[in-house]
Amino acid sequence: MKKRLYISLIVIAIVFFLVALSYYTSVGLDDMYIPADKHWQKNKIAKWSGKTGGRELSPVEQIENGVYFVYKDRLMYMESPDENVNEICKMPNQMVGILAKDNTVFWRECDDISFIYKADSYGNIVKLVYDTGKLYMEGESIYTLNVKHGLRKYDFNGKRTANRKDAIRFATKNTIFDDYVFYKGEDNQMLLSVPQYYKYDATKIKYLTQEVKFSRYYLEPEEWDSYNREDVIEYDDLAKEVDKEVRSGGMYEQLNGKDPDNYELQSIELSVWNFSDEVDGYIYLYGNQKITYLDKEYKRKSEEMTLEEEYSDDNREKFTYQINVKAVFRISIDEIKNSSNETYVNYERVGKSPDIPGDWSRFIVDKNNVFVINEDEYTDKEAYRNLYIYSIDVDTGLNKEVYKKKRFFLGNDSSEIFATDKYIFIYEYGDYGEKQCITRVNRDGSNPILVIDENGEVVMKPIQ
Repeated sequence: MKKRLYISLIVIAIVFFLVALSYYTSVGLDDMYIPADKHWQKNKIAKWSGKTGGRELSPVEQIENGVYFVYKDRLMYMESPDENVNEICKMPNQMVGILAKDNTVFWRECDDISFIYKADSYGNIVKLVYDTGKLYMEGESIYTLNVKHGLRKYDFNGKRTANRKDAIRFATKNTIFDDYVFYKGEDNQMLLSVPQYYKYDATKIKYLTQEVKFSRYYLEPEEWDSYNREDVIEYDDLAKEVDKEVRSGGMYEQLNGKDPDNYELQSIELSVWNFSDEVDGYIYLYGNQKITYLDKEYKRKSEEMTLEEEYSDDNREKFTYQINVKAVFRISIDEIKNSSNETYVNYERVGKSPDIPGDWSRFIVDKNNVFVINEDEYTDKEAYRNLYIYSIDVDTGLNKEVYKKKRFFLGNDSSEIFATDKYIFIYEYGDYGEKQCITRVNRDGSNPILVIDENGEVVMKPIQ
């Protein structure tokens, strides 16, 4: 009897220990998650190579021996070096974009976004995974990302290898690198989801979300400004660099006749409108840098104002001036990773002469070039507008027009560009996407070729 009681007590103790262990290793307590470099299984945690950050779906994907590209519902292949164009397969619905690794291609369809498909170079199609998240590829894995399921990771056979919830809040745009998620949230905040790895399982991750701060304020706000006094920081290297360029005349002539010597730098704010995937250790940003100066004598002069004058818009214009620089900037991945809610990230302006006209938020980065597509302003008049491609050299910051053509279609459907090692592919649309054609030009803008016309025929016809 005593022996049975003894065994029963041992069993109860073991069960209690296992239940307690299960509780403390599964409830997600903060101290159960640690950074990758402190994890005892850190050698098993996937490492980012620094050159292969997450790539989002794109209509054009280069591999070693050629280029895969999409025309509506068809997957095409242009083989090097003879550049013959062949159709690999055709789907019931239009393809959103593709991701390619060697001779395997992954994609989604517009009208059936729930599934991920893949095909080999022979056109053998497999319905791979049911997952509605935004699709990426990084290294030897594909990822999906959405608010509901977080970040999911699959191998190329569709086996899920990790599931990381709470990776993002609401996002208007995002990209991934090394299990980090960089994204634009509500109120245009730039946010970073930082992975923390579970002590007992390196595949389990929770995310800490922090703001990536670009804007800096150097003077206490006046009555008309919206930032808080606690946001004011000391004069830093960015302030010195920007202020020097403004005072030397390196910025736009936006001073409106005012003498910079009578003003002091109040703030440098960067609004990010669009950004790239990771490219060679950087993320490229397109946005507006607003530089604000305040009259040095404002405090004294404000004492002589009436309350109505002090709050008026005219008063603000009288005592301040602003310089707006619309350009491409870049920030290193390491800078983003090392940021926190208490720090301000360092970034640099790529375009030293940001004088490309119009709205050119559609840009791509490839090697040492940022390629920008722009078009003449749309009017209701029946006329074919011009389309322009500019190239910004990352090393020098200089930009130049590399190609110009008449659009194939009337209307206001925006064109897109995509780059490979040798070419720029131009996708033009008409009738709300019903019409489509693809042009290919060399990266320097020479030798323009109409690859596929609006009827879907492969023509490979030089454009005069």
